[in-house]
Amino acid sequence: MGQDNRGGEVNLRPSLSSLWIVAAALFLGVLSAGWEAFHSCWQPRAPAPSGSSQSGTIRVRVVDSNRRDPYQTDGGNRELLLQFWYPTSHFQDCKLADYASPKVWAYLSQINGVTLPRVKTNSCLGAAVAPGSHPVIIFSHGYTGMPTDDTFLFEDLASRGYVVVSVAHTYETTAVEFPDGRLIKSMVGSFLTGDLQADDQSLERALAVRLADLEFVLNALTRLNSDSGGPFAGRLNTWRVGVMGHSLGGVSALLSLEQQRLAAAVMIDGPVLSSARITKKPLLILAAGRDRWTDDECRLWNNLRGPRLAVNLRGAEHLTPTDAVWLMRSVPGLAINTGGIGSEKTVALVRDYIAAFLDTNLLGRPASPLLNGRSPEYPEADVITQEQVLCLEAPSAMKSRLP
Repeated sequence: MGQDNRGGEVNLRPSLSSLWIVAAALFLGVLSAGWEAFHSCWQPRAPAPSGSSQSGTIRVRVVDSNRRDPYQTDGGNRELLLQFWYPTSHFQDCKLADYASPKVWAYLSQINGVTLPRVKTNSCLGAAVAPGSHPVIIFSHGYTGMPTDDTFLFEDLASRGYVVVSVAHTYETTAVEFPDGRLIKSMVGSFLTGDLQADDQSLERALAVRLADLEFVLNALTRLNSDSGGPFAGRLNTWRVGVMGHSLGGVSALLSLEQQRLAAAVMIDGPVLSSARITKKPLLILAAGRDRWTDDECRLWNNLRGPRLAVNLRGAEHLTPTDAVWLMRSVPGLAINTGGIGSEKTVALVRDYIAAFLDTNLLGRPASPLLNGRSPEYPEADVITQEQVLCLEAPSAMKSRLP
């Protein structure tokens, strides 16, 4: 990132480990409450996208030949699986993609002790990318999460003309299947199994690996765009690239704004955890269930120098802005808190605010009324604009948000 986008440093380092342990315990408690009910009555399909284009999806393996994988002892190169969602105009023979690869889905069924039902998506597997050069959003999942965890958002952005590339952070994501059939499992446990390695050292290592992954993906996008025989030849606008993430992925998105080629970031309920350079680049903070903002969040907001927006989903929880909000909605006892507005409206709210922010701050389109403050369309969201103060008074030492 150029010097004009940098300022002083902000200390963003509360304790790490307790946050991830609480998050894992919360989710495991929900799962243990009703997997059998989950299996017997759950027949989910991802919410239909709201844009004008059909979405396509494809998985691509990439290898960083300049970096040894820090999780391996044999010195192999860092290998990543990227899943793309994008607009397509060729869907007459559409084969809808599975929510996750067969081996990953079988493994998730195994570790949860129940056969998970098939989840329907809205994306055509392997369809050609629509003509034109499309803006790109890179996504980083939560700690030991999955690259499909926000499919409802990815498909919607694709239907609006964006290309979304979600990174499976190998050896940290719970499981990933590569095109040759290899299933690679997490080496740090999983939030689904209760053996999560959530000490500060493990989290700091994961964050450092993720930042290097995101930098490499930026380079990989340039190569994919110039590959005349590849599916993305000339289809990626590598001058309009944003970054987005949930939880630890949100922290990764914020810190990765150091990369000069990244133009904007969306941090989805990510706790402010470690040192970051102040940026003039656009930042959207999408938070879940803040009664009061933390000291670190207030400090970060006060030191930002560029376009910024904070949106708080009142009464929501950490998993609300993920696929859990629609996956769990029909199962008694497993529904995710939405602050009373319901799953469908929550999905629309998250989609619309993120798209409005990116349309304006990444593509330069006229600002949506959603960016001007609390909207009559979504009165359930607290909206703090760039001209406003996030914290009207010195915040108390409120407990940091879940990762």
